[in-house]
Amino acid sequence: MRALCTCVPGYGHFHPMVPVARALLRAGHEVAFATEERFCRRVRAAGFPAFPAGLGPGRVARRTMALPDLAEDPWRFGAQMFAGVAAPAKVPDLLGVVRQWRPDVVVSDVTDFAGPVAAASADVPHAAHSLGPLFPLELHRVGGELVAPLWHERGLPPPSLGGMFDAVYLDICPPSLQSPAIEEVRAAARPLRPVPFDAVPGETLPDWADDLAPWPTVYVTLGTLDNDAPEVFTAVVQGIRDEPVNVVVTVGPDGEPDQLGLQPPNVRVERYVPQSLLLPHCDVVVAHGGSGTTLAALAHGLPLLLLPQGANQFWNAERCADLGVGLRLLPPEVTPGAVRHAVHALLDDPAFRERAGDVQDEIARMPSPADVVPLLEELAQKG
Repeated sequence: MRALCTCVPGYGHFHPMVPVARALLRAGHEVAFATEERFCRRVRAAGFPAFPAGLGPGRVARRTMALPDLAEDPWRFGAQMFAGVAAPAKVPDLLGVVRQWRPDVVVSDVTDFAGPVAAASADVPHAAHSLGPLFPLELHRVGGELVAPLWHERGLPPPSLGGMFDAVYLDICPPSLQSPAIEEVRAAARPLRPVPFDAVPGETLPDWADDLAPWPTVYVTLGTLDNDAPEVFTAVVQGIRDEPVNVVVTVGPDGEPDQLGLQPPNVRVERYVPQSLLLPHCDVVVAHGGSGTTLAALAHGLPLLLLPQGANQFWNAERCADLGVGLRLLPPEVTPGAVRHAVHALLDDPAFRERAGDVQDEIARMPSPADVVPLLEELAQKG
C-alpha cells in the first residue's frame, strides 16, 4: 500500500503525523509526504520522501492579510488562511502528486483542506489526522464553504466541513482533554495515541544537558510558531532565574537566544531543542498551550504552566486548568511574580503531578500507531 501524507508546512502539523507514518513503514507500506518546498527538507531529514506542493507560511500569511473581507474572529481567519488561500494554491500541485505517485490512501492534517479535494478528484480514499483537541468546527464549516468552488470545478459535490470527517479522523487527543464538539464528528473519530516526536536523525540534546544542577528543571517554550513574544520570555525568565531550578528556554528556530541578554549559569537559552529528548529530564513545563507541547508534556506526566498566545491555545490552557494538570496565566497576568508563584505551586503541590499522571495513563491506554495501521489498510482496500 502507498500512503500519501499531506500537511501544512509547520512543525506542529508535520510532527504529529510522523508516528503513524513510521508505523506504516514498519508494516511494509510506502509513505511519502506532500508539503511546501522548503519544509520538504524537514520531512526528508525525518526519513520520508517529500513532494513539493503549495505555498510557504509567509506567502500564505501575506495573501491572507491582503484579503478585502478579512475576518477578525480567529477561527474564520484560520479558515480564510487554510482554506481560502492555502488550499487553492496547493490543490493543483497535490493533485499532480496523487496522479503521478498513485497512492492508495491520502492522509491529511486536519487543517490541510487541499487533501480531501485532491483525494476525491483522483478517487482515492481520504483520512484526516488531528493535531490535538478538536478545533471549533466553525473553522471547518467556513473552510468548507471557501473550498466549495474547488470541488465544483472538478465536478464534485462539496461535502460538509471540507470533507475532513467523511471517513476516518485519527484523533490523538485523550478523551479527558477533548472538546465536546467531538460528538458532532464522532462517527469518523478513531483514537490514536499521541507519541511525542520532534527529533530527526542527528538532532540531540546539547552537551550541557548532562551537567544540569541537581535541581528541578523547568522547560520554557512558546513553540515554533507563536514565539515572537520577547516580553513573555523576559517575564518568565526574570520570575524564576534566581530560584533553585534549572531553566531551559527555547525561543524558536528563527528566534535569537541573545534577545534575553546575559543569564546566570542555571539558565540555558537555545533556538530549538527536541522536547521529546528533553522532557524526561524536566519537572515543569511553561508553554504557550500549543497542542503538540501540551500533549507531549502530559504524555510524560508533567504539570504545565500555560501562557496562551492565540487560537486554540486559550481553550487548551483553560481545559488543562480545569483538569488540574496545570495553571493558566492570560496575557495581562504574565508578570515575573505571577510566574514565580505559579511555578512554585506546580513544584510544591503533588496534586498537579498526580493529575498529570492520570492523563499520562489515559494516553498510554490509547491505541498505538501500529494499532491503527489495519484501519488505514481497510480504508485503502474498500475505497
